[in-house]
Amino acid sequence: MALEIQFTATARKYFDSLDKPTRSRVAEKLRAIAEDPRDARLSKPLIGTDKRSARIGPYRVLFVINERFLTVVEIGPRGQIY
Repeated sequence: MALEIQFTATARKYFDSLDKPTRSRVAEKLRAIAEDPRDARLSKPLIGTDKRSARIGPYRVLFVINERFLTVVEIGPRGQIY
């Protein structure tokens, strides 16, 4: 069963500001992660936190996984996200 995808307010604002092709790539990757959240090929855990990170082209997405939800915490350029 796939997890439901949620966004924080800041993540949603950044996601909505992306151009359409990039937004589509990010959404596709998030759907894949929601299907198999712990797949090491799709994301990696961040040391010392409960967040995970996924690289999507020049962007990085930070998210948290719990029992029912994949919550996108932050989206941004790879050099500025941490």
